[in-house]
Amino acid sequence: MEFDIDTGNVTVLLEQSENVYAMDYDYKNRFIYFPRYNTHDIVRFAYPSKNTTLQTVIQSLSGPTGIAVDPTNGHIYWTDYNTNRLSRCNLDGNNVNVLSSLNSPLVIRLDLTNRWIYIVERFLGILKSRFDVAKQQNIVNSTSAPVDSMDIDTNEHRLYWINGEGDITSSKDDGSDVKTIHSTNVTAYYYAIGVVGSYIYYGNAYNQLLMVSKTPGSAQTVLYNDTSRIYSIFVLNSPGMSITIFSMFDDNLRRKLKRFFTISY
Repeated sequence: MEFDIDTGNVTVLLEQSENVYAMDYDYKNRFIYFPRYNTHDIVRFAYPSKNTTLQTVIQSLSGPTGIAVDPTNGHIYWTDYNTNRLSRCNLDGNNVNVLSSLNSPLVIRLDLTNRWIYIVERFLGILKSRFDVAKQQNIVNSTSAPVDSMDIDTNEHRLYWINGEGDITSSKDDGSDVKTIHSTNVTAYYYAIGVVGSYIYYGNAYNQLLMVSKTPGSAQTVLYNDTSRIYSIFVLNSPGMSITIFSMFDDNLRRKLKRFFTISY
């Protein structure tokens, strides 16, 4: 859905019932890509467009979770949580290559300018790798609480993530200067975070979309209340900047995609 922060207007873009934990945008060709965990595929649809018909990009995957698009070189990267692999293919799904074996990979983000890949290994921390995977290094070690969400501010060269104890933490993109930005004081799974400008947007266990300043100690603001858990936030940098969110719900431990959000302001 599209939610305008100024007016509060909401527009539904897409609705289906699949497990989706991430999405990314091809700014060049204007497609939103996302993996569907239970359907074992990656799909896309045109955005902005009145036609949100899904196009299948690649099928017969195991458990795709994270996704990142490199429109400059015509590639998509994804992590597969079930096979513990990082893979890459062309934007149309051709030329599939397994690049690396990992440990519980969940989230992937790209620094397209400096050619770095950042991957959350859920129970270990954050891994940094070159695009050719020739050089890999662990830059953040997680604590006892797993990390399920992460985003990167390439302008400030900083990473932001939330652990299972509800701590929103930031570091430089080399893993140094680690500091806590905000603590929710609620132990839960935090799957959704997006960063743009001076603010961090995230979803909590109470089906809320929240905003908090990057300045440590700032108070959070509730932007939107839904009836189900928000599982992914994507920040779309374009004229009329917007934030895109997936909202999902649990049904006997089966997580299903309920709605697709975009928040504009």
